[in-house]
Amino acid sequence: MPRRPSLRILAALFALLVVPFVASPVRAQSVPAPAPTESSYAALLRHLNPALSFARARSYARSVMADAWRTHLDPRFIMSIVTVESRWRANATSRVGARGLGQLMPQTAALLGVNAWNPAENLRGTSSYLRALLDHFHGKPNAVKLAIAGYNAGPKAVERYHGIPPYAETQDYVVRVLHVWKELNGRVGRAFAPAPTAAVRPAARLPDERQWLSNVNEVLPTTAAAVETTPNPALTPAADTTASTSPIK
Repeated sequence: MPRRPSLRILAALFALLVVPFVASPVRAQSVPAPAPTESSYAALLRHLNPALSFARARSYARSVMADAWRTHLDPRFIMSIVTVESRWRANATSRVGARGLGQLMPQTAALLGVNAWNPAENLRGTSSYLRALLDHFHGKPNAVKLAIAGYNAGPKAVERYHGIPPYAETQDYVVRVLHVWKELNGRVGRAFAPAPTAAVRPAARLPDERQWLSNVNEVLPTTAAAVETTPNPALTPAADTTASTSPIK
């Protein structure tokens, strides 16, 4: 006749087999956080611009999420650019004629095939231009900062100075965009996990803000081979000249 296991043995088996699944902190931490919803992005946009109705904020959030997926960009990166450019005012205009949410110049909008006054098209053009800039500077040191500077001053100006141009406006712009991006990172998640690609690394851990200021003029290699020459419709000479006549501002 088989002997029944003692209560002590049963308790030990319970501790070994059951408790780790209930109380293990490693398992608890491995559960991924829920992805933010369209509504959470809309609420954040209304925080950035309280004048937005919920319906309009939700429409903008939907466009950002779709464009981020299409271009494999962090949606918070797109949002940080638009926040600095227009504070989410679709009718915003600059003193040099930049228009809409992403402050696209008319010639840039035409090259990108969008209507700058249409919010959804403006956001699509903004994300496409950011993608083109990141691709253009891919492989260069600090490619994300160079892309941000290129959005403000134009990629040709970035190449001319082998780094972030020595314009106070552009240097301040880079710091502001990175600061907003960092703030958005703390408020809301990505919304999705884009498939990793060789050319897409914009969501890397951001440096401390003091580094943004001290390293704002980090330079690129000065050899001719270091400058990419692949044609890109969004980066043609017609879409970029100098900081004062940049297609973006």
